[in-house]
Amino acid sequence: MSTYGAVLLETQHGLAVDLRLIMPEDVLALRQLLSHPDVQRHILVRSGPGSVSAQVEKLVNRMLFAFDPCALHAGIYLKGQQRLIGIVALQNWNRREGTATLGYMLDPAWWGCGLATEAVGLFLNYSVHTLGITRIEGRCTGDNIRSELHVAVFQPLEVPSSCLISVFINVTKVFKLIHEP
Repeated sequence: MSTYGAVLLETQHGLAVDLRLIMPEDVLALRQLLSHPDVQRHILVRSGPGSVSAQVEKLVNRMLFAFDPCALHAGIYLKGQQRLIGIVALQNWNRREGTATLGYMLDPAWWGCGLATEAVGLFLNYSVHTLGITRIEGRCTGDNIRSELHVAVFQPLEVPSSCLISVFINVTKVFKLIHEP
């Protein structure tokens, strides 16, 4: 895999969700998702100058329009539908070393339906089998029990993994999937 070339996500089809590139027409749904108070308390909105809405706008623009060789964002859509209900992403992607950090968020209206679990599973399979990633780290705050439970997604995947490590650092929980070919 090229170290700097653009990666166009191939659409991934699951039983209940599809993953595909986030399109400019998804801008309103993406803004609403990133601005939802129940989602915001689980994502890192950097402190510093600028309002939360300005920071959300910066994230929207980065996800929709900016080429970032160290990130890949996929939209989560209900099977066969056009409305964006969430995202799953690789951040801090080091193509040379095959490492990345996994992140995702889902519209709270769809929490508890198994959609994030399916989306994360599809994305992890794609990341390992197509992109060649061998180490994926996921993080969640200590009180985010639903996201912590998604660590179970790492086990039933068709991803050969040699170990799964759960590390607790302050109030952030870190989970790693290591694939040793």
